[in-house]
Amino acid sequence: MPTRTVIDQYRFSDAISETYWNEKYQYFNFSTAPGCSLKAGGAAAGAAGDENIMMFPEGYLEYHIMGTQTILLPVLTSISDGVSGLDIGMDQTDNDGVEICAGILSSNRNAFKVGTSAAFFCRTRFSIADVSGTDDCAFGFRKAEAYQANVDDYADMAVLNVISGDIKIETIVGSAATTTTDTTDNWADTETHELKILVSAAGVVTYLIDGVAPTTTAAFTLTTDLFVVPFLNFLNASDLAGAVPLLEWECGYQS
Repeated sequence: MPTRTVIDQYRFSDAISETYWNEKYQYFNFSTAPGCSLKAGGAAAGAAGDENIMMFPEGYLEYHIMGTQTILLPVLTSISDGVSGLDIGMDQTDNDGVEICAGILSSNRNAFKVGTSAAFFCRTRFSIADVSGTDDCAFGFRKAEAYQANVDDYADMAVLNVISGDIKIETIVGSAATTTTDTTDNWADTETHELKILVSAAGVVTYLIDGVAPTTTAAFTLTTDLFVVPFLNFLNASDLAGAVPLLEWECGYQS
């Protein structure tokens, strides 16, 4: 069944044509196992800093290794009858993790320039087996730049971050310190939730949790002319998160 956003793509405003909309659109429901390789070519690798690619029928996503992984690629797992997810839990080791990204260059198809004529968004849906095992599980937009070992080291960022079950808004501007706002909304063990980040044509960021604004939110505007990319940064805490299966990933212009 297509998502609401997929359906809405066929109802265009005067500002967005079908060609323009499709240029940036990306959707995965992880129904097939990916083919994986090093970004530079060769077999997928699990050393700290390695950059790999996952190929799906719908397109590709990158994944960046944090810590050291002996499980070299996310694994397709059955969630329920007829529903699958891509488990990004990888090795269950404290301070090991993985970042999923649609590409890190400003020239990538799924890089968005803040302050252009079109608003854009990213959305994902996933579950976490043990929420106390998440040091970070941050989803949203960050500057199109090289991968960082620590999510707080990106120059610019606007995310919803699940930290030990607390859903927090975290933002960075111009390499300053991370600003954190507790939404007071929570994520319990084994629950599945949808996170969505919307950016207006002027760069104003809004957040949705399961289609609803957070109980407590924070105003934030991304810098004009900045290129940003959608990403999900997951890092195990000492308690370990267990399975973290992605069910959907979507980004594009807002219709």
